[in-house]
Amino acid sequence: MAEVLLRSILPAEWAGEVDVRSAGTGAGESAPATELAVSTAAAHGLKLEAHRARVLTPRLLREADLILAMEPRHAEWARGLAPDARERIRLVTEQGAEGGAGEGIHDPLGGTAEDYADTFHRIRSHLLRWVPWIEEERKRREGVRE
Repeated sequence: MAEVLLRSILPAEWAGEVDVRSAGTGAGESAPATELAVSTAAAHGLKLEAHRARVLTPRLLREADLILAMEPRHAEWARGLAPDARERIRLVTEQGAEGGAGEGIHDPLGGTAEDYADTFHRIRSHLLRWVPWIEEERKRREGVRE
């Protein structure tokens, strides 16, 4: 849900500059999104039917400018996979968080439709806090290119 959510809140003109990809620490390669994830996204006009899971790899981590983990254990696992990407691995909840990022956002897998809806809204609210950071990074890179 986070991948389609972030794509939906980023300005359309950034599409060629900002690549949003998701990868998991526990999902099987090419597994589809759960029915509840698909229906939750659809309730907000977002399509997840074609989404397939990707396993997080050291290469994906090294290629990324920013890695947003949902839970602290996911962030630590990613840091273990690619220690050289450590400073780019952050919890989705830490941007704009006062007093720390807390426990992150837990996966609603196995939960109810209400759990998925709550998770969707929590992810969205935290991703919105990252948009200014992404914009600053974009501007910084444009300045480097000029």
